[in-house]
Amino acid sequence: MLRRGRWSDSRYRLSYLYAGIGVLLLVAAFALLYPVRHTEGFATELRVGIGANLIDLTLAVLVLQPLVLYLSRNAVRWRNRLDYRGVIRRIERADDRVDLWKHWTGLLEPPHEARFTAAVRAALDRDVRFRIMLTDPSSPDAAARARQVAPTDAIGAIRQNIERLERFVTELPARHRSHFEVRISAAGPAHAFYRVDDWLSYGVFRDRRVSESSQREVRVHGDLGELALEAFENRWNGTGLLSIAEHYRMRLRLTVNETTEEYDLPYVLHDGAQWVNVNPAALPHAFHPDHRVSIPGEGPDRYVLAAATQETVDRIAALYTAKYGPGDGPVLLRLTAH
Repeated sequence: MLRRGRWSDSRYRLSYLYAGIGVLLLVAAFALLYPVRHTEGFATELRVGIGANLIDLTLAVLVLQPLVLYLSRNAVRWRNRLDYRGVIRRIERADDRVDLWKHWTGLLEPPHEARFTAAVRAALDRDVRFRIMLTDPSSPDAAARARQVAPTDAIGAIRQNIERLERFVTELPARHRSHFEVRISAAGPAHAFYRVDDWLSYGVFRDRRVSESSQREVRVHGDLGELALEAFENRWNGTGLLSIAEHYRMRLRLTVNETTEEYDLPYVLHDGAQWVNVNPAALPHAFHPDHRVSIPGEGPDRYVLAAATQETVDRIAALYTAKYGPGDGPVLLRLTAH
């Protein structure tokens, strides 16, 4: 509200300024023309001059101004690669919104992470809203991008980005958390996407190129900018996106005889099935022959946990490592309808 009030006051001040300039020009014209009003042909020359000026004004308003505005809206600035420092400088001056859509971003890597997070905190103090969308490191799209940029460890970079964002979010004051949203998508972006207020930069991913190349810098409210923003909005408001907490854990209710326990368990997806790590918290219940599983909030559906076959165990373990990193050996069981 305060930001809108400042903009409204500024707009009214500009209107008064323009009105004042117009009055001064009229007074100056009258002062220059009045002494020569009796000159022969004065009236004719005055009408010709006014008519010519009106024609010029009409052309400027109806033709030239719309053309200039159109070209300005759709101006494209090409860059060979994204300027991370330039993006951070824009965030330091942002007053409305910042959107980011990547597999992973160099803004969360040295040498940019410290300045980026400082700029974000300052922007949040100004009520700037952030929306960040990264790719699930255990998804097929992340694996495809990793193959494109090999030998760079793209999976590790994505995982580290999410881990750093999780730490950053937990350190934020409660009043800022609603303005800083992060979502994890199984579907990766078709292009790099960075938006700060009315500025937007996007570029197509290339094989063997880690950094974004062939960047197009455009205005958000231009034709190209609106198309790129529409793609972002459609994915942001689409299905299947998870918060960081949902990305890392799923809650299960395990019942054995009359005993029920709830667990927040790490998990991965493979071929549409959920595989949860029951080591060590849920082990006592997960292997009981009479266990039953339900998902809180999803109604009375019942599941059981089934062991992986030899053909899938290595694949599931690799996906789990991609998502959570190397660690103690997980015990992965498949959530199966019963």
